[in-house]
Amino acid sequence: MSVILLLLITAGAVNRLGIVGAMDVELDLLKENMLVERVDSIAQRVFYSGKLDGMECICVKAGIGKVNAALTAEILIMKYDVDAVVFTGVAGGINPQLDIGDIVISKRVIHHDYGQVVPDAFVPWDTVGYSADSLLVDIAERAARSVKFEPLPKKLCKETGRLPRIVTGRVVTGDQFIASEQKRKWIEETFHGDCVEMEGAAVAQVCTINDIPFVIIRCLSDLANEKADVEFETFVLYAAKNSNLIVKEILNLLRK
Repeated sequence: MSVILLLLITAGAVNRLGIVGAMDVELDLLKENMLVERVDSIAQRVFYSGKLDGMECICVKAGIGKVNAALTAEILIMKYDVDAVVFTGVAGGINPQLDIGDIVISKRVIHHDYGQVVPDAFVPWDTVGYSADSLLVDIAERAARSVKFEPLPKKLCKETGRLPRIVTGRVVTGDQFIASEQKRKWIEETFHGDCVEMEGAAVAQVCTINDIPFVIIRCLSDLANEKADVEFETFVLYAAKNSNLIVKEILNLLRK
Protein backbone atom coordinates (compact mmCIF):
# COMPACT_ATOMS: atom_id res chain seq x y z
CA MET A 1 0.00 0.00 0.00
CA SER A 2 2.73 2.47 0.84
CA VAL A 3 4.21 1.82 -2.62
CA ILE A 4 0.96 3.10 -4.14
CA LEU A 5 1.09 6.29 -2.10
CA LEU A 6 4.81 6.75 -2.74
CA LEU A 7 4.22 6.57 -6.49
CA LEU A 8 1.35 9.05 -6.21
CA ILE A 9 3.45 11.49 -4.19
CA THR A 10 6.45 11.13 -6.50
CA ALA A 11 4.24 11.79 -9.51
CA GLY A 12 2.54 14.71 -7.80
CA ALA A 13 -0.72 12.79 -8.00
CA VAL A 14 -1.98 13.07 -4.45
CA ASN A 15 -4.63 15.38 -5.81
CA ARG A 16 -7.39 14.83 -3.31
CA LEU A 17 -7.31 13.94 0.39
CA GLY A 18 -10.32 12.81 2.40
CA ILE A 19 -10.35 14.17 5.96
CA VAL A 20 -12.91 12.66 8.32
CA GLY A 21 -13.95 13.28 11.91
CA ALA A 22 -16.79 11.90 13.97
CA MET A 23 -17.91 15.19 15.54
CA ASP A 24 -18.03 18.87 14.61
CA VAL A 25 -15.40 19.76 17.20
CA GLU A 26 -12.94 17.46 15.44
CA LEU A 27 -13.24 19.31 12.11
CA ASP A 28 -14.28 22.89 12.92
CA LEU A 29 -10.73 24.23 13.11
CA LEU A 30 -9.85 22.69 9.75
CA LYS A 31 -12.97 24.01 8.04
CA GLU A 32 -12.29 27.52 9.38
CA ASN A 33 -9.08 27.58 7.32
CA MET A 34 -10.53 25.87 4.27
CA LEU A 35 -11.33 27.63 1.02
CA VAL A 36 -14.65 25.90 0.40
CA GLU A 37 -15.55 25.57 -3.27
CA ARG A 38 -18.48 23.18 -3.07
CA VAL A 39 -20.84 21.72 -0.46
CA ASP A 40 -22.74 18.48 -1.08
CA SER A 41 -25.30 16.73 1.10
CA ILE A 42 -25.22 12.97 0.62
CA ALA A 43 -26.77 10.33 2.89
CA GLN A 44 -27.33 12.97 5.60
CA ARG A 45 -23.65 13.94 5.53
CA VAL A 46 -22.25 17.28 4.41
CA PHE A 47 -19.11 17.07 2.26
CA TYR A 48 -17.00 20.24 2.03
CA SER A 49 -14.79 20.30 -1.07
CA GLY A 50 -12.06 22.86 -1.49
CA LYS A 51 -8.47 23.83 -0.76
CA LEU A 52 -6.85 23.46 2.62
CA ASP A 53 -3.33 24.84 2.82
CA GLY A 54 -3.11 24.56 -0.96
CA MET A 55 -4.24 20.94 -1.25
CA GLU A 56 -7.56 19.74 -2.58
CA CYS A 57 -9.45 18.15 0.31
CA ILE A 58 -12.86 16.78 1.14
CA CYS A 59 -13.79 17.37 4.78
CA VAL A 60 -16.76 15.55 6.28
CA LYS A 61 -18.27 14.75 9.66
CA ALA A 62 -19.08 11.05 9.65
CA GLY A 63 -21.06 10.91 12.86
CA ILE A 64 -20.33 8.62 15.78
CA GLY A 65 -19.92 4.87 15.39
CA LYS A 66 -18.70 2.29 12.91
CA VAL A 67 -21.64 2.24 10.49
CA ASN A 68 -21.50 6.02 10.09
CA ALA A 69 -17.73 5.88 9.58
CA ALA A 70 -17.86 3.06 7.02
CA LEU A 71 -20.63 4.72 5.01
CA THR A 72 -18.75 8.03 4.92
CA ALA A 73 -15.46 6.43 3.91
CA GLU A 74 -17.12 4.55 1.04
CA ILE A 75 -18.74 7.74 -0.28
CA LEU A 76 -15.39 9.54 -0.14
CA ILE A 77 -13.75 6.78 -2.13
CA MET A 78 -16.50 6.08 -4.69
CA LYS A 79 -17.88 9.59 -5.34
CA TYR A 80 -14.91 11.85 -4.62
CA ASP A 81 -12.11 9.54 -5.76
CA VAL A 82 -9.81 10.49 -2.88
CA ASP A 83 -6.22 9.29 -3.02
CA ALA A 84 -5.95 8.76 0.74
CA VAL A 85 -8.02 9.12 3.91
CA VAL A 86 -7.02 10.70 7.21
CA PHE A 87 -9.30 10.26 10.22
CA THR A 88 -8.72 12.85 12.92
CA GLY A 89 -10.22 13.19 16.37
CA VAL A 90 -10.19 12.22 20.02
CA ALA A 91 -10.03 8.91 21.85
CA GLY A 92 -9.87 7.27 25.25
CA GLY A 93 -6.51 6.19 26.58
CA ILE A 94 -5.81 2.47 26.94
CA ASN A 95 -2.02 2.34 27.29
CA PRO A 96 -1.35 3.14 30.99
CA GLN A 97 1.85 4.96 29.99
CA LEU A 98 -0.24 7.60 28.18
CA ASP A 99 -2.25 10.47 29.63
CA ILE A 100 -4.89 12.93 28.49
CA GLY A 101 -3.51 15.13 25.73
CA ASP A 102 -1.10 12.52 24.37
CA ILE A 103 -1.36 11.53 20.71
CA VAL A 104 -1.67 8.12 19.04
CA ILE A 105 -0.85 7.60 15.37
CA SER A 106 -2.23 4.33 14.04
CA LYS A 107 0.09 1.54 13.01
CA ARG A 108 -2.70 -1.03 13.28
CA VAL A 109 -6.44 -0.59 13.79
CA ILE A 110 -8.59 -3.35 15.32
CA HIS A 111 -12.27 -4.00 16.08
CA HIS A 112 -12.71 -4.91 19.76
CA ASP A 113 -16.41 -5.80 19.56
CA TYR A 114 -16.24 -8.26 16.65
CA GLY A 115 -16.47 -11.83 17.89
CA GLN A 116 -18.48 -14.44 19.75
CA VAL A 117 -20.32 -14.24 23.05
CA VAL A 118 -19.99 -17.47 25.04
CA PRO A 119 -21.09 -18.11 28.63
CA ASP A 120 -19.23 -15.68 30.89
CA ALA A 121 -16.89 -14.43 28.15
CA PHE A 122 -16.46 -12.63 24.84
CA VAL A 123 -14.11 -14.17 22.30
CA PRO A 124 -12.76 -11.68 19.72
CA TRP A 125 -12.46 -13.06 16.20
CA ASP A 126 -9.71 -10.70 15.08
CA THR A 127 -6.87 -9.36 17.21
CA VAL A 128 -4.70 -8.39 14.23
CA GLY A 129 -6.81 -5.82 12.40
CA TYR A 130 -5.70 -3.56 9.57
CA SER A 131 -2.35 -1.91 8.84
CA ALA A 132 -2.27 1.82 8.25
CA ASP A 133 -0.28 2.96 5.25
CA SER A 134 3.38 2.99 6.30
CA LEU A 135 4.25 6.10 4.30
CA LEU A 136 1.27 8.03 5.69
CA VAL A 137 2.28 6.89 9.17
CA ASP A 138 5.80 8.18 8.56
CA ILE A 139 4.44 11.51 7.33
CA ALA A 140 2.13 11.75 10.36
CA GLU A 141 5.05 11.06 12.69
CA ARG A 142 7.14 13.76 11.03
CA ALA A 143 4.19 16.14 11.18
CA ALA A 144 3.70 15.49 14.89
CA ARG A 145 7.38 16.15 15.57
CA SER A 146 7.18 19.44 13.64
CA VAL A 147 4.08 20.88 15.29
CA LYS A 148 4.41 23.37 18.14
CA PHE A 149 1.84 22.17 20.65
CA GLU A 150 0.57 24.23 23.53
CA PRO A 151 1.57 22.82 26.93
CA LEU A 152 -1.04 20.71 28.64
CA PRO A 153 -3.46 22.79 30.75
CA LYS A 154 -2.57 23.04 34.45
CA LYS A 155 -5.87 21.41 35.41
CA LEU A 156 -4.78 18.42 33.38
CA CYS A 157 -1.12 18.15 34.28
CA LYS A 158 0.79 18.99 37.47
CA GLU A 159 4.02 19.07 35.46
CA THR A 160 4.51 22.65 34.24
CA GLY A 161 4.99 23.01 30.52
CA ARG A 162 4.55 19.32 29.65
CA LEU A 163 3.89 18.78 25.95
CA PRO A 164 1.86 15.91 24.49
CA ARG A 165 3.68 12.63 24.02
CA ILE A 166 3.37 11.01 20.62
CA VAL A 167 3.25 7.25 20.05
CA THR A 168 2.68 5.12 17.00
CA GLY A 169 0.68 2.07 17.93
CA ARG A 170 -2.68 0.34 18.05
CA VAL A 171 -6.03 2.07 17.75
CA VAL A 172 -8.90 -0.13 18.94
CA THR A 173 -12.48 0.46 17.79
CA GLY A 174 -15.95 -0.52 18.94
CA ASP A 175 -19.50 0.83 19.04
CA GLN A 176 -19.11 1.66 22.71
CA PHE A 177 -17.92 4.71 24.66
CA ILE A 178 -15.63 3.09 27.22
CA ALA A 179 -15.94 4.44 30.77
CA SER A 180 -14.88 1.36 32.73
CA GLU A 181 -11.46 0.53 34.15
CA GLN A 182 -12.28 -3.18 33.90
CA LYS A 183 -13.07 -2.85 30.20
CA ARG A 184 -10.00 -0.67 29.67
CA LYS A 185 -7.78 -3.38 31.13
CA TRP A 186 -9.44 -6.05 28.97
CA ILE A 187 -8.78 -4.02 25.81
CA GLU A 188 -5.20 -3.42 26.88
CA GLU A 189 -4.53 -7.10 27.63
CA THR A 190 -6.44 -8.52 24.66
CA PHE A 191 -5.41 -6.14 21.87
CA HIS A 192 -2.36 -4.37 23.32
CA GLY A 193 -4.17 -1.17 22.40
CA ASP A 194 -2.95 2.36 22.95
CA CYS A 195 -6.31 4.08 22.60
CA VAL A 196 -9.96 3.24 22.04
CA GLU A 197 -12.52 5.01 19.87
CA MET A 198 -15.64 4.32 17.81
CA GLU A 199 -14.81 4.75 14.11
CA GLY A 200 -11.23 3.98 13.08
CA ALA A 201 -11.40 0.26 12.33
CA ALA A 202 -14.47 0.75 10.13
CA VAL A 203 -12.63 3.36 8.07
CA ALA A 204 -9.56 1.11 7.99
CA GLN A 205 -11.59 -1.87 6.76
CA VAL A 206 -13.29 0.10 3.98
CA CYS A 207 -10.01 1.68 2.86
CA THR A 208 -8.25 -1.70 2.87
CA ILE A 209 -10.99 -3.27 0.74
CA ASN A 210 -10.68 -0.40 -1.76
CA ASP A 211 -6.85 -0.22 -1.72
CA ILE A 212 -6.89 3.34 -0.40
CA PRO A 213 -4.07 4.43 1.95
CA PHE A 214 -5.24 5.62 5.38
CA VAL A 215 -4.01 6.75 8.76
CA ILE A 216 -5.86 7.44 12.02
CA ILE A 217 -4.72 10.25 14.32
CA ARG A 218 -6.18 10.42 17.81
CA CYS A 219 -5.52 12.73 20.76
CA LEU A 220 -6.59 11.43 24.16
CA SER A 221 -9.52 13.27 25.70
CA ASP A 222 -10.06 10.79 28.55
CA LEU A 223 -8.62 7.59 30.02
CA ALA A 224 -11.55 5.22 29.33
CA ASN A 225 -12.25 4.79 33.05
CA GLU A 226 -15.09 5.78 35.35
CA LYS A 227 -14.11 9.47 34.99
CA ALA A 228 -14.24 9.35 31.19
CA ASP A 229 -17.48 11.32 30.78
CA VAL A 230 -16.20 14.25 32.85
CA GLU A 231 -12.71 14.12 31.35
CA PHE A 232 -14.07 14.07 27.80
CA GLU A 233 -16.20 17.19 28.26
CA THR A 234 -13.31 19.03 29.94
CA PHE A 235 -10.50 18.21 27.53
CA VAL A 236 -12.13 17.46 24.15
CA LEU A 237 -11.34 20.93 22.71
CA TYR A 238 -7.66 20.71 23.64
CA ALA A 239 -7.42 17.19 22.23
CA ALA A 240 -9.21 18.07 18.99
CA LYS A 241 -6.97 21.09 18.45
CA ASN A 242 -3.83 18.95 18.66
CA SER A 243 -5.18 16.40 16.17
CA ASN A 244 -6.04 19.19 13.74
CA LEU A 245 -2.56 20.71 14.02
CA ILE A 246 -1.04 17.40 12.93
CA VAL A 247 -3.43 17.08 9.98
CA LYS A 248 -2.49 20.57 8.75
CA GLU A 249 1.20 19.70 8.95
CA ILE A 250 0.54 16.44 7.06
CA LEU A 251 -0.89 18.56 4.23
CA ASN A 252 2.22 20.70 4.29
CA LEU A 253 4.50 17.65 4.03
CA LEU A 254 2.41 16.06 1.26
CA ARG A 255 2.82 19.19 -0.86
CA LYS A 256 6.63 19.10 -0.64
